[in-house]
Amino acid sequence: MSPIINRIGYLNLADMDYLAARLLILNGLLLSGMPKAAESIEKLLKLYLMLESKINKGIELDAKQLKTYGHNLEDLFEAFKKVVPLSFDKEWSNYFSALQESYKNRYPDAWSQSMKWETDVERLDICYSYLRANIVENFPAEELDQVRFFGGAIISAYSSELLGSITKNGGKPPLEILKLNNKSIDNFKTA
Repeated sequence: MSPIINRIGYLNLADMDYLAARLLILNGLLLSGMPKAAESIEKLLKLYLMLESKINKGIELDAKQLKTYGHNLEDLFEAFKKVVPLSFDKEWSNYFSALQESYKNRYPDAWSQSMKWETDVERLDICYSYLRANIVENFPAEELDQVRFFGGAIISAYSSELLGSITKNGGKPPLEILKLNNKSIDNFKTA
């Protein structure tokens, strides 16, 4: 797979994971929603590390190299903070810790009464929109048109027929899910 398709694909998948997380959390399905939120943030952080390696070292990271970062959101966030010229308060680390814990507890053998649940989707919206906006700025100029808009190629693949089928079955189209109770909506470019 070409590095360009890989980068754009990571962003598209992160966007879809984020939408899934929002919908699950908004509807009280926290056991599935929080790990999905962790996965969306993980993909964004890995994407940034992919871009940073390309920009600063001239190296295209492949899937095998990205796997060395694992699924540990806290470690990924620390690696991200080392190379990004932004500062983050303790709340970011606390939130990512909660998401990491939910990711670890996604199977029954890890469940306990002390599990922490995050029902406020606003924190996810703030984190995701902020990270996404800053990461998109680092894409090569020739790729910006494909990544600037939320969902990119995946959203554009939703034909009017497909959208009609989704709503006919009682569902919401992706961009409606993005807008649903989203106080950070202005941070996303949707068209």
